[in-house]
Amino acid sequence: MNVYRKSLVVQLMLFIIFFIIGANVIVNHYLRESAPWIAYVIVALLVAFGVLGFIIYKRPDTRVSIVTPREMKVLRYILYGYFFIYIVQMILSSRVVGSNLTLLNISVGVILMLIALYGIYLQYKIIRIK
Repeated sequence: MNVYRKSLVVQLMLFIIFFIIGANVIVNHYLRESAPWIAYVIVALLVAFGVLGFIIYKRPDTRVSIVTPREMKVLRYILYGYFFIYIVQMILSSRVVGSNLTLLNISVGVILMLIALYGIYLQYKIIRIK
């Protein structure tokens, strides 16, 4: 499948945003009361990456990369897995209290960051090789 390289770069940035969201789950658990300003920093980072992705996408670039169906399938499963785990975390975090909440947030944050890192690696490999 032929895909514009600029679309692949925007997807790479999206996986970086997913990594930040995964780190936010852990940071938000520990620093919510002591440093409420951290939420504004995270939002500013997410907006900055969003604006940068929009600028990259609007640039005229007609280079094309070839993405295999296997890579597309893996990327799809990565995205489905990421959002499934994130939604489960949002549902469970409202029902769990105490030390179990700490364990839930740390484990889900780490899993989300690992999924995002694998997505970053895969996107980088697609962009670099092709």
